[in-house]
Amino acid sequence: MFRTRPVLIIALLGCACTTTLRAQESRTEGRGRGLDLTIRGTGLAIGNIPRVNGIRINFRDTYLEEVNGLNLTLWGPKDGVGGTVRGLAVGVAAPAADRIQGISLGGLAVVAKRQLSGLSVGGFAVVSDGSSQGFNLGGLATVSQGTSVGVNLAGLASVSEGSSTGVNVGGLAAVSNGGSTGVTIGGLATVADRGSLRGLQLGGLAVVGNEGIEGISLGGLAVVGAEGSLRGIQAGGLAVVAGAGDMTGVNVGGLAVVASGGVTRGLNVGGLAVVGSEGVEGLNLAGLAVTGEDFVNGVTLAGFKIQAREARWVTGALWKVEVRDFEGVSVAGWNEHEGYSRGLSVGILNRARELEGIQIGLLNFAGNNARFRWLPLVNAHF
Repeated sequence: MFRTRPVLIIALLGCACTTTLRAQESRTEGRGRGLDLTIRGTGLAIGNIPRVNGIRINFRDTYLEEVNGLNLTLWGPKDGVGGTVRGLAVGVAAPAADRIQGISLGGLAVVAKRQLSGLSVGGFAVVSDGSSQGFNLGGLATVSQGTSVGVNLAGLASVSEGSSTGVNVGGLAAVSNGGSTGVTIGGLATVADRGSLRGLQLGGLAVVGNEGIEGISLGGLAVVGAEGSLRGIQAGGLAVVAGAGDMTGVNVGGLAVVASGGVTRGLNVGGLAVVGSEGVEGLNLAGLAVTGEDFVNGVTLAGFKIQAREARWVTGALWKVEVRDFEGVSVAGWNEHEGYSRGLSVGILNRARELEGIQIGLLNFAGNNARFRWLPLVNAHF
């Protein structure tokens, strides 16, 4: 009688284990299978156990609902994997989920369908089809289809379809289509296609803000605010251009500084030209010409010519100052004031239809002097 008890006990334990394993399999029936070693969801799970607080190990993720702890996969997930991983997501190939919060490491990539936050490192890429927050490092690219907040470093390109805030560095390009605020550096280009750039922008070839640029911007070839204004310090190897707005601050272009739709204000230096479609004001220096369709105000010096409808303060050009109405001091080979000239003009030839001041030069013309319109050396009218 007593000899049969061990046999009965073993039989009962076997039945219990079988029942337990069947229960564990039934929990994932129709949603994947695995070995569930958790107690009330906490502990170790191997395979496609949907919810785990602890450690979940799987060859290839599917039927993922929620993991709080470590989710370790060897291969990339099947299509449609979702759920949330909070804690540590590690994949020899690519960990993926709807939401990844914490630390994620992928030999090839890290992929989040809706949200990525924390520290993420992908051998080739870190990708969020939604928003991303935190520190993201991709061997080739970091991509956020939504907004991006934090630090994004990529060997080739750092791309945000929405706005980005923080530090974005791409070996070839840094692109924030919705605009960028912070530090943005692209080996070839820094671009905001549908927004503005604010902060520090560096582009090996170009810095382009479709709706404007504010801060410090340095482009190997050009700094361009395609449809907006420029404010701050801008320097382009060839040109600094504001396509549809004003340019305010320090603007330096190897060839030209151009505000094609507004006013250029501040310190403006162009290797060849400084141009404001509406006007130029401040300290303006150009190797050849300074041109303002409406006005040129301030201290303006050009190697060849200064041209505007009106000019005030001080102008100087080796060849010609061609201004209809002028107030101040004008020094050039030829001072041509088709309207009035108030102040002092010094040149080889000085012409003014209406003079209120003094002309000093080889030949001087004042149209409102009744007797002595043309005089050598000095002409005056008050």
